[in-house]
Amino acid sequence: MKFRNILFFALGVILLASCQEQKGITINGNIENADNLKAYFDAKTMNNAVQSLANTEISGGKFSFNFPESLEPGIYRTRIGAKSIDLIITGKEKTIDITADLNLLQKFEYTVKGSPASNQFQTNIKSLIDKSTDLSTLYTNSINDQDPLVALATVIGSSPMNPALYETYSKLSTKLQSTYPKAKLTSEITNLAVRMKKSYDMEQSKYRVKVGQPAPDIVMEDVNGKIRKLSDLKGQVVLLDFWASWCGPCRRANPKVVDTYHKYKEKGFTVFNVSLDGIDERTKSRYPADQLPQQLKKQKQRWLDAIKKDQLVWDNHVSDLKKWDSAGAALYGVRSIPTTFLIDKEGNIAVLNPNKNTLESAVSKLL
Repeated sequence: MKFRNILFFALGVILLASCQEQKGITINGNIENADNLKAYFDAKTMNNAVQSLANTEISGGKFSFNFPESLEPGIYRTRIGAKSIDLIITGKEKTIDITADLNLLQKFEYTVKGSPASNQFQTNIKSLIDKSTDLSTLYTNSINDQDPLVALATVIGSSPMNPALYETYSKLSTKLQSTYPKAKLTSEITNLAVRMKKSYDMEQSKYRVKVGQPAPDIVMEDVNGKIRKLSDLKGQVVLLDFWASWCGPCRRANPKVVDTYHKYKEKGFTVFNVSLDGIDERTKSRYPADQLPQQLKKQKQRWLDAIKKDQLVWDNHVSDLKKWDSAGAALYGVRSIPTTFLIDKEGNIAVLNPNKNTLESAVSKLL
């Protein structure tokens, strides 16, 4: 009996020690070209803040973080200076070993052992970098088939938060609530998805058109005085882009539009540009009547020069040269630029204001 009690006690001690051992987590790093620097371990949040949890000196390229009470499921990062490695912690990890060269971190060239979720995230981002997959496909596969924390990190890591992505974040919220119901990040994403939907609805209310409605036809003269109709492009996916040569944000957005056009033009994507160059009624008062024709000519030339300089090689460039009195802008309720509408093959408004980070994904999905 005495021997049995001792045996049970010993087994209890072993089990207790085992449970205690499983509770903590250690993150080890071996980073080339990082000697005599400092390593930080941060938790990412959805309120644009980063919570620093620990820091330590790097000696001989090596460092270690130990958390005896473990870490709750979430997205974390090991940071050295301005460079970092994202780690997806699911709560099952015990020891994570990171091997890397500090100079290659921005290319996602590193090795992580002990964290399959972090490995999957790294694979996802590298597939975008090497263009072996597109954003739309990656989002779909990640949300449907991968750990929701990996999917969330992938979406955050590849696209800035945009109200137009509210459906994506709503799906992530549902997945997280099912898999990690008690995680702080889960409640943050749930609240974020609600706020994004409200912002998206507010954005839609600014215009005279809504997603799902037929795109009103625009009939205006092009650079050569030829009449061009938006409706003639039905059957293609069309980016209706309101811009102007004097609009800095418009010009900065043009390279992405050009890249997307060349990538998808053979698959049925094109662009219809409405320029708000020219002179509106308010501006006319600044010029004597006899100077207006010359000023209007200058405005048109600026429009033509911008088309050439920005390499907007498609044919659909129209304008009535009335600036903010543009008939096309009035038809859609455009009060600021750049403003864009993505139109599907059936001629319906599909997306409002896809930005440079969401345009390609939206176009690919519609095609």
